[in-house]
Amino acid sequence: MPHPLRPVDPDQRDRYRSPWSLRTRVALALWRIVATLLFRPMPFNRVRLGLLRLFGARLGGSPFVHASARLWAPWNLTMEDRACIGAQVDVYNLAPVILRRACTVAQQTYLCTGTHDLDSAALTLQAAPIEVGAEAFLGARTFVLPGVIIGEGAVTGACAVVTKDVPARTIVAGNPARQVRRRSQ
Repeated sequence: MPHPLRPVDPDQRDRYRSPWSLRTRVALALWRIVATLLFRPMPFNRVRLGLLRLFGARLGGSPFVHASARLWAPWNLTMEDRACIGAQVDVYNLAPVILRRACTVAQQTYLCTGTHDLDSAALTLQAAPIEVGAEAFLGARTFVLPGVIIGEGAVTGACAVVTKDVPARTIVAGNPARQVRRRSQ
């Protein structure tokens, strides 16, 4: 079952007021500086992982994060052993993003945990987590919407737009993503 969308700041009545606390805005600013000066030019994955841990990412085992990946809030990232974030991947994690063991997020994929309440005059910001199951594979330029759970061993085709949960060991493709077939064991 997909995660429900929740307002980031339930009291956000004014579209011009930030939904983020001062502390969060300062942390985001510091992360932007560190990401620009240290993370992105860093050729060593271990150092990049150390920087992510410093900013609160929960990393288990030996995950991989490409230097060109863009992460919005490291403190909302969990990666298990051998999980992989490829080149030019955008992780727009207003809510938690959980990447399970040995999953692969291929190049130029966009993991988007945020959207807006289109029925609100202020277009209130909403967020819901994304989870990618163990050994799942997200093909190049996949777009994953808020609240989606991609099951263990599932595969998304290149350029798929994933709007709802993908069952384990299922291959999906297209816009919106539709089941192509089940994977053999």
